[in-house]
Amino acid sequence: MAANTNGKRLSCNDSDLDSNEKRRTRAQTRKIRSEIFENPSKTKMTFMTWDVDPIVTQHIYDDLGVREILVEDDIVEKLRPTPPIMVNNGLFPPKPRKVETFHSHPGESRLRPLQQTTPCRWMSQKHHRQKNDATAGQVPWERLSDELLLSVFSWLNKRDLSRCMMVCSRWHNVGLDESLWGRIDLSGKALRPAALGYLVARGVAVMRLARTDVCSPVFHDEMGLNCMSVQECPLKLQYLDLSMCNIEVSSVNEILRLCCRLVKLSLESCSVSGETLRYIGQCADLDTLNLAMCTGIEEDHEAMAYMMQQCHKLTSLNIAWTNLNYPTLAAAVSNLPRSLEHLNLSGFRSLLTDEAVYMVVQRCPGLIELDVSDSSLLTPTTLETLINGLLSLRHLALSRCYHINTAYLVNLGAMQKLTTLEVFGILCEIGIANLRELMPRVKVNTRLFSTVARPTTGYRWTSIWGLKCPNM
Repeated sequence: MAANTNGKRLSCNDSDLDSNEKRRTRAQTRKIRSEIFENPSKTKMTFMTWDVDPIVTQHIYDDLGVREILVEDDIVEKLRPTPPIMVNNGLFPPKPRKVETFHSHPGESRLRPLQQTTPCRWMSQKHHRQKNDATAGQVPWERLSDELLLSVFSWLNKRDLSRCMMVCSRWHNVGLDESLWGRIDLSGKALRPAALGYLVARGVAVMRLARTDVCSPVFHDEMGLNCMSVQECPLKLQYLDLSMCNIEVSSVNEILRLCCRLVKLSLESCSVSGETLRYIGQCADLDTLNLAMCTGIEEDHEAMAYMMQQCHKLTSLNIAWTNLNYPTLAAAVSNLPRSLEHLNLSGFRSLLTDEAVYMVVQRCPGLIELDVSDSSLLTPTTLETLINGLLSLRHLALSRCYHINTAYLVNLGAMQKLTTLEVFGILCEIGIANLRELMPRVKVNTRLFSTVARPTTGYRWTSIWGLKCPNM
């Protein structure tokens, strides 16, 4: 037991000696570190050198089959890399590095040069950033060019873009670029007075305003557009959809007076006037016009004739269910442009006659699509007129034309290019099946609604006339 006790005491004494030695070593290390940190220039440096016997070195070279290359000392100094710069974060004192150098002797052979380091230059992180970064303190967005900033803005929707334009004057000027406001969809929104005018003035070319509430006035007096002529107006609007829009007649006229570059226009279910038709006549490049179910133009035959005569590039026209009186309908039919290819004259129950259809065929022999549905005065004479006069007709709608004898419908098979035929309300299911057997090339009753001049058809709810509009 005594022996074991003595052994334990000896081991305890040894551990105490080791701990004391470690404490002294740590204290000495801390002292050296503090001296180097406070005054590194007066600190004595220890150097480590090593040497190899020249005879042994020569034997090694002979065994390897190589020859020694003597390098001058100044070349060695140039080849030595510069020591790295250490950065202190200011929380802890810097830890000294062990410095090594190499002293060369004349005639001494060396296998490789040793790396020489110098005392570290301590500096704070803030000083390092200010010294090496000339643009410190600047916002990175300010260093982007206008082209790069414009490219970033192009990925934003119009709501976020409007918010970015309120950051600073530079972002506001970049955000006004016309390429960012080319197409916009405000369907189902409620616009404050003059809001629509400010948007159109930004260079909008395609705008969808279906089911939108537009408050008057459209253009503010400060914009200076109300006193401009049509030739001086800078507006670039070309595609405009005002279908089922809650807007006053004066606001519609205000828009059309300044937007003379329109190519496609839809005023379906809107209230218009004869003055509106005259402003539409100023759009010389207009090729698509949708006036379906419009009110306010029933008795202005002069404005209707003027519009038809001026829009000589019109290819698609929809004036269905407009409740026109006979003089206004006659003025429209007798002045139809010869370039017309798609025409919808449905809804004139007791006004559209065989003579009116004959006038349509004489004015527009190149029609591709014709809809005369809900015209109860049409007779089989109309079918003969269509077969003999419209050789390029592909789509024909005769739905609910009850005075046309169903036996004459088979004669439409003589039209070589006819592909679809709508005869809803005329034939029963058995009669439709027989008609399909007699005319296998023609598709019967495939369209419930007409698509003539309408901006949005089918499932494409976010596009107008085939152009996609990003929602606001």
